[in-house]
Amino acid sequence: MAYFKNIKVNNFRNFNYFNIDFSQKCNVFYGSNGCGKTNLLEAISIFSKGRGLRKDKIFNFIKKNEEYFSNDTNFIDKGIEYEINTFSEIKNNKFQKKIKLNGEISSEVNNKIQSLITFLIYVPENERLFLASPTTRRNLFDHFIFSYSLNYNSLLNAYKKNIIERNIILKNNLTDKSWLDKIEEDIAKYGIEIYEQRIKQSDIFEKNLEHISEYLTIPFKVNIQINDSFFKPRITIDEYKHILRKNREIDKIIGGSKIGPHKSDTIFYVNQNYPASQLSTGQQKTLVLLLYFAQCYYLVNYCKKKPILLLDEINSHLDDYNIQLLLKIVEHFEIQVFMTGTKKDLFSFLSTNTNFYNISIK
Repeated sequence: MAYFKNIKVNNFRNFNYFNIDFSQKCNVFYGSNGCGKTNLLEAISIFSKGRGLRKDKIFNFIKKNEEYFSNDTNFIDKGIEYEINTFSEIKNNKFQKKIKLNGEISSEVNNKIQSLITFLIYVPENERLFLASPTTRRNLFDHFIFSYSLNYNSLLNAYKKNIIERNIILKNNLTDKSWLDKIEEDIAKYGIEIYEQRIKQSDIFEKNLEHISEYLTIPFKVNIQINDSFFKPRITIDEYKHILRKNREIDKIIGGSKIGPHKSDTIFYVNQNYPASQLSTGQQKTLVLLLYFAQCYYLVNYCKKKPILLLDEINSHLDDYNIQLLLKIVEHFEIQVFMTGTKKDLFSFLSTNTNFYNISIK
């Protein structure tokens, strides 16, 4: 089992100093709005690659009027204890986040931490997943893909970098044809790989929802479709490049690229052709929780990973079925779970193995 044993935060968000030990199973932070519950989840989430559950600027992690933050934890994996420290550092007048593992810092250390810690993060915006913008759905897909494909973020960044570089060339009317051709070839290569990864993730959702139907009654059958007027299965790099060349003039005007995975959407249907966006609010919450259940099932049973679940403000629209579904997620897998809410009694359905923490403003 993989789990956080504790955390010590220094100068982080609204905390001067805060020290807390965790259960290796379920942990609930409760308290009034603004007390720091989500900040603690965020402090946990930045012990791995990236900028945490809110994807905020590093400068904003630092408590007002302080110069840095420094958070520490002891992380247990397969009986081995690791000391992890994440902190801010100024380099070239820019704040950066650094991570140490057992006092060491290097690219190898970063890779080791990524192999140790896998997060699945629920934020309140996920509740409106099927009504939100395509960006919200793409981001959730990408978050789930990264949970088992550690190089996926590098793929996304390489794709975005080439889109930006191509746009600069087009706007500046540069005439190095071979350079532009090479960039468009990279865009096509990376774009096709991103499409393929997202299609694979759709299949993971659908297949693993079928698996978990063995453990609970699922109220609807889910069908997921990629909505993209450009993409088609088995598209070649040459076909992709041809469209990019054809669109150079319009892309020069609009900026970026008119086509590509950054423009696609994912549409969810239930019972074959009923849009998930038309479900009741409670049913939409059910479907979102089922997606997290399916992803946990896939990670634990097929990837042999033990994800850490961070569930922020998870309580809304929890009818009897959703309570049982959330409880099943918590109890079915040997994984560590963190939740937040305003009142302790909102979590009365949880077992005695849960640790409760009343967070007051610091």
